[in-house]
Amino acid sequence: MIGLSDKILKFAAGLQQFSVDDMPTDVFSGVKREKLSWYLGKLCRNGKLRRVGRGIYSLQAANTFIVKANAKVRSLYRSLSGLYPFADFCVYSANIITPLLHDMMPNNTIYVETNRDTIQSIFDMLLPKYKGRIFLAPTKEIATTYIDYSKENIIVKPLVTEAPLALDGKVPVPTLEKLLVDTRVDADFYYLHGYENLEMLRTAISHYDVNQTRLLRYADRRNAKDSIQKDLETIKNNDTERML
Repeated sequence: MIGLSDKILKFAAGLQQFSVDDMPTDVFSGVKREKLSWYLGKLCRNGKLRRVGRGIYSLQAANTFIVKANAKVRSLYRSLSGLYPFADFCVYSANIITPLLHDMMPNNTIYVETNRDTIQSIFDMLLPKYKGRIFLAPTKEIATTYIDYSKENIIVKPLVTEAPLALDGKVPVPTLEKLLVDTRVDADFYYLHGYENLEMLRTAISHYDVNQTRLLRYADRRNAKDSIQKDLETIKNNDTERML
């Protein structure tokens, strides 16, 4: 006899997306809606289905979260890499995280992450051009008092060794996993700490490919592994809790 999981996957194969209410009672006769929801959650956790919205599922593969460097980021990186050819960099505009947020104002700050022995020199070099809009590894107090995230600021801060990076052309940019960790722990992302970061993680897992091994490895380097593991478990158990 075909199992319930296989029956769900067979049903899903004919649709781009569906909800529990779309699952016909004649096909799933005798199966309570709560049980179907639990199985859908299990199939998502096993990577056989994915959530594409609240209560909406799809059999299609998850999207890859692609970080694009805009023209200003590219220009800035070209200048910095030319002046500091032996330095490591990660340069990006924080508005790339907008797809992961819920009804929040975009952050238009450009981040320049580089080696610890280089950040002061780069900050001093950029200061005349961006005076009043450039900050060096700001604390939460500085960030809350002086940074208007709706404007195009520059934040220069250390690049964590072995941070997971990608390339957009020649520009080194953060991976989704790096963003999920940095927004959780860095003082300049204070407004995304706590519940909002849990929701970011939930959105990322629902809509994009998240390499949890890479995520937890980097989280461990940032002393955030325990909190992220806890949130991953919370997300994983949501469907089970609804059955209780």
